[in-house]
Amino acid sequence: MREISRILLLLVLLPMVMAVIAVLTTSKLYILSILFPLITLVIALSLSDKPIISIILNTDKSVLYVDEELNIELNVKVHGGFGLLIIRAPPIPSTSMVEGFELVRGGNNVHVIFKGFGDVNRRFTYTLRAVKRGNYSLGGIDYVYYNILGGVHEPIKGFIKLEEGVQVIPRIKIVRRVLGIVKPRQGLPRYSPSRLGPYSTEFRSVRNYVPGDPYKFINWKATARDPNRRIMVNEYEREGLRTTIILLDLGWWMRYGTVEDNPLEYGISLTLSLSRVLLRYGYNVGLWTIPMGPRVIPSSGTTQYYRLLRELMVVKALPIKGYTMDPALYRLIQETDPALIIVTNMNTESIGTITTLLNKLPSRALIIDIVPDTILMRSLVKGLPCNQWVIRNRMKLYRALPRNAG
Repeated sequence: MREISRILLLLVLLPMVMAVIAVLTTSKLYILSILFPLITLVIALSLSDKPIISIILNTDKSVLYVDEELNIELNVKVHGGFGLLIIRAPPIPSTSMVEGFELVRGGNNVHVIFKGFGDVNRRFTYTLRAVKRGNYSLGGIDYVYYNILGGVHEPIKGFIKLEEGVQVIPRIKIVRRVLGIVKPRQGLPRYSPSRLGPYSTEFRSVRNYVPGDPYKFINWKATARDPNRRIMVNEYEREGLRTTIILLDLGWWMRYGTVEDNPLEYGISLTLSLSRVLLRYGYNVGLWTIPMGPRVIPSSGTTQYYRLLRELMVVKALPIKGYTMDPALYRLIQETDPALIIVTNMNTESIGTITTLLNKLPSRALIIDIVPDTILMRSLVKGLPCNQWVIRNRMKLYRALPRNAG
């Protein structure tokens, strides 16, 4: 750039020197030598105009699932000027899109364009693959224009803000069968919706007698067989919609693995999958994130699924020291007697906090343990024996759980 400035200075001084020599010597040859630097100077100054830059970005979709592709089209128009234009389109470093997308096709998102004497009208396309769920803003487009006379003109820097965004939804696993603790006995409830209605004739299980149980529910045969001489009663389903509450662990151990493949991401996908099938059966489904975070009061219908999806799009794992029982959750469990499902990652760090939580729950809970080892090794080690070894290694953790865990 400094060299160009020196050349321009010489082009200005040279005609002046030659003009003085021509006057002193009265030679016509010196007069002709003045024209060339003057013409060169006029051309250089004519190229110093500021360009008019227009950049438009289009995407083929605004909502997609994890592992789906997002096609981006970039249209660039430049009028005037003479130099280099450098464009950097989304995803731009230091933005959230860098973590959620990867470039898979179409070159790259950085382009260098030479602006000559004519206008520029270029079109670029590239493809991104979504690797993590979330709500992402496209941010904007950075560009820098360098004039060919760089020593005279400063670079033109600009930023075009993009209002559009992209939503990446977790993949939903197709769950065709549900475990017995939550599986309904009929496709849809036969009774009008209620939080907790009277006992029906649908048998559920046999359990210990607690004060307040009707005497007619006492199971005398089971009581006679009990070695501890405890009174056993039959438990029947309540009329109305059955309630399921999913407790999603947000402890730091849910991040073990990679940014895209870890227990939290799998837990979110599993939560949405279970919610979808339970809502299809006609259940009330609720969500509590533990130890803190979003919560969704149990309800039914398609609208409830989108409430769950909206909350799960933004949850993150957090460093925590322990769990505390939410009074609202405790009261809801007592009132509705729901099926509880805890989605977590069992390890030596989390076993203590999970055990403390289970001891505070007034009912039995089903634990779904997401093992990060199998997530990371599934592409390296094939076959069932590897999974069996990992599960056997965790049996000590399972034995430490209280009796109300399943």
